[in-house]
Amino acid sequence: MEIWQQIFSQKIGQMKPGDTWTLKADYNLQSNDRDPGWKQFLQQHAFARFQCSQCWHMWHSAQVNILFHMHLDRKQRRGQVKMKIFRQECKKCLVPKLELPEFSQENIERVLENLMLKIRGKCYREAISPNSLSKNIVEAQIMGPHESSHCEACQLGICYVKYEAQAPANTFFRAVSLFPRSSPAHEEWSEAEMGSSRNTGSSCDGRRCCCYICCLVIFLAVLIFVLLYLKT
Repeated sequence: MEIWQQIFSQKIGQMKPGDTWTLKADYNLQSNDRDPGWKQFLQQHAFARFQCSQCWHMWHSAQVNILFHMHLDRKQRRGQVKMKIFRQECKKCLVPKLELPEFSQENIERVLENLMLKIRGKCYREAISPNSLSKNIVEAQIMGPHESSHCEACQLGICYVKYEAQAPANTFFRAVSLFPRSSPAHEEWSEAEMGSSRNTGSSCDGRRCCCYICCLVIFLAVLIFVLLYLKT
């Protein structure tokens, strides 16, 4: 936790030198359960390493979730951030324990850069583009899909990657992070995609209608020919 606090103090001091901010771990935090005036940021798809404290099995995950609650007292010019890192279980142990992950300094800095943007947007009401969020780096090979049965965030309904495959097994592969689904960019993309789908659907309906008419005309022509043949 100390390295998180050190990097946080450096970044917040550069961003808002006139205000005093603190960062501390709080493992009682719950998603969307905040005190009045507090804001929330959920960092998804962070990359980290885990090690079982019982059998020493080690694994990596690109689906680590970190929950932040933040509050700024404008009169006192003091801010607080509480964070909770969600844990994972070892899949090799019969009675596994939830283990905390270990992050590289580079990925800690990337997560805290995203937190700085969220503080600026949510606490200082600055205009921040969702595209400004930093993507985490996958630093090691990842085997197999994300196993929700061993993920604390999945069990709490916070992780959105249940049973989906993790990032490809490439060293230093830059993961494509899917940040919270409520982002304006995602909404605009969805609307555009829906509009395209509607246009495609309408054109398909038109072609289908033409096919029906052609078939009906052919059927009537054959029927008239047969009737005339029988009459003669």
